[in-house]
Amino acid sequence: MTKTLSQIISDGTLVDNSVYQAEGGVFGAGSFGPSVEIRQGGRGPNSPWTGWSLIHKAATLNTENSKLVFRVPEADYEHNTDDAFISVNGPDPLNFNLATGNLIGCVKSEGYTLRVSSRFGDEFLKYIIADADGFVELPDQGGMERGGYEWLLVYLWLVKLKKAFRLGLPKAYETRTENLTQVRGRLDPVDYFLNQQRARYRCTYREHSYDNDTTRLIARTLQHLDSHDFLREAHVLNQTFQIATQGRRSTLQDLLATLPVRNPFYADYNPVITLSKQILRDELSDFGDQSETSAFFFDVSMLFEYFIRKLLKRAGMVFHEKSGRHWQIPSGLRHGYTQRKLIPDLIFDLNEATYVFDVKYKSFDFTYGVSREDLFQLHTYIGQVSNEHNVAGCGFIYPIRESRWHECGLEATRGIFSEAITQGGQTIPFHVVFIRIPEQVENVPNDQWPAVFRNVFQKNTAGFISDLLECLSDDPIAPHLIARKQFAPR
Repeated sequence: MTKTLSQIISDGTLVDNSVYQAEGGVFGAGSFGPSVEIRQGGRGPNSPWTGWSLIHKAATLNTENSKLVFRVPEADYEHNTDDAFISVNGPDPLNFNLATGNLIGCVKSEGYTLRVSSRFGDEFLKYIIADADGFVELPDQGGMERGGYEWLLVYLWLVKLKKAFRLGLPKAYETRTENLTQVRGRLDPVDYFLNQQRARYRCTYREHSYDNDTTRLIARTLQHLDSHDFLREAHVLNQTFQIATQGRRSTLQDLLATLPVRNPFYADYNPVITLSKQILRDELSDFGDQSETSAFFFDVSMLFEYFIRKLLKRAGMVFHEKSGRHWQIPSGLRHGYTQRKLIPDLIFDLNEATYVFDVKYKSFDFTYGVSREDLFQLHTYIGQVSNEHNVAGCGFIYPIRESRWHECGLEATRGIFSEAITQGGQTIPFHVVFIRIPEQVENVPNDQWPAVFRNVFQKNTAGFISDLLECLSDDPIAPHLIARKQFAPR
C-alpha cells in the first residue's frame, strides 16, 4: 500500500504515546502494525515535502498558546502543557523519526491536516468524559468531524450542560423599568406628578429572570451548533433555552463578556459558560479554514487522571486537598519565587492509612518497568507526604489494551504487580496497577460498538476497583504478605 505523507498524517494513522519511523520511504511504528510506503513525486500537492513542512510546523508549536480544551477553573482539572504535540528528527520526508505524547488533536495549515488520535479509540474518550461528570449513561450522540478532534469540545460542552441542567435553568436578578398599575420597587416621582391622571406608576425593580446573560450565551451556542450530530438528541434543551430568552439576541461581544454565575447553587454552569465562549470564539477564528495555521489539542493524561480520581472517590477513598503550603518546597531562592509545588496525582486515605499514587497515561514498559524519572518522582512524593502522614502504600496506575493485558499474563495477577520499597527505614508496599481498555473485534459491527464498549468497560472498571481495594486492604507493612511478582511478560 502506498500513501502520500499528507494522507498518512491526517487519516488517523498517528496515535498518542507512540514512536514512528520512516526509513527509505517506508513508514511504520516499529514492529507493530502494517507499514506504508510513502508515495514519492515532485513538489506538487502529492509530494512528501508537503506533509514534511506541516510535521515540522506541528513540532514547533507552543502548546501553551494553542487551543487546549480544559481551561475550566476547577480544582480537579490540571494542565500538562509542557508537553510537545509531536517531536521529530531526521533529514528528509523519507527518513525520519516521529514521536507523539499525551496530547491528541490536530494542526491545520494551508489546507492540510496533521492528526493524532487516542490509541484507545474515540469511545474511550467519550466514556471517560461522560463518566467523570456523572453521565456515563449518556448514549451515543452521532458521528464525528473528520480530520480533527473539535468534536471533543462539543461533546464535553454537552455533557457539562446536561449536568448543570439538572439544577434547572439559571436564574439571575434583572433590573426592569415599567409602567405598572401598582407600585413595585422604586417609584419615579417626576413621572408620577406629571402623569397622575394615567393611574399608572413608572417603577424600577429587580426580579429573578430566566432571561439573563448565562441563558442567552447557552442559547446562542445551541443555535451555533444546531447542525452538529451531537445535538440531535438535545432539541428539548435547545427549545427550553430559546423559550427562556424569548428569542432575544445579544451581540457576540456581549456574550463573550458573560461573567461566571455568582449563585453557588448554579456553579455547575460556570464550566458551561467557559466552554460556550470557546466554541463561539472558534466562529471568529475560522478554525482550519481562513487562518494560516490553527491547532486544537486535548490533554488526555489530565482527563485520565481525573477519571481515575472519580472512580476512587466513589469507592470510598478520601482524598487530600492539593492546595496548601504543606505541598510546597523551597526552590533555592531567598527572594522572589521561593516555593515549588510538589503534588502527586493521588493522595488518599483508606482504612485510616495514607496512599500515594501517580496516574500515567503513557504505555507501560514491560521490559524495563517504570521509567527512572517516574520512580525518582514517586520517591520524592513519598518523602514529602511522609512529613505529615504514615504512607502505607504507593505506586502507579496505567491504562492497557485488552489484547496487551492477555499477552502479558495480567489475568493471573489481576492486573497488579506488587513489590516493596524502603524509604527512611520504612518498608512500603509498591504497586503497579493496570486498568484494561476494551478493543473492537471483527465480529462487533461499528453501530453496536459504542454500547458494547460501555458495557465491557464498566465491568473492567468495577474489577479494577475491587482488586485494588483488596490489594490495599492487606497488611501494608508486613513483608511476608507482599506478593512479589515479575515485571516481564509471560
